[in-house]
Amino acid sequence: MPAVLTLAQRFGTRGLRVVGVTKDGANDEAKQGVLAAIKEEKMTYPTLLDPDGAWWSAAEVGMAPTFLIVGKDGRLAYRHTGKLMEGTPAYAAVVAAIEQALGKS
Repeated sequence: MPAVLTLAQRFGTRGLRVVGVTKDGANDEAKQGVLAAIKEEKMTYPTLLDPDGAWWSAAEVGMAPTFLIVGKDGRLAYRHTGKLMEGTPAYAAVVAAIEQALGKS
């Protein structure tokens, strides 16, 4: 999650909003696990619980982690599936997609 936090800090003032969605949280024990992960990973962005997978299905997310960049028009602009680490080509592609989705500052 460090790469996601870096993106949130870098682009937050330009309008990037990061939201996590997890299929965990179907019961109190699972919810506590999600809360523990949020604390451990220092996630400062909201995380939504989708235990029945309805949002995942609607967004056509097949596995975690998946990163969706949604443009100002509400349309999907970019999708990356798999771990995201700074300094990799995948990270550079996500940064480029965010830049394009946010437009000029």
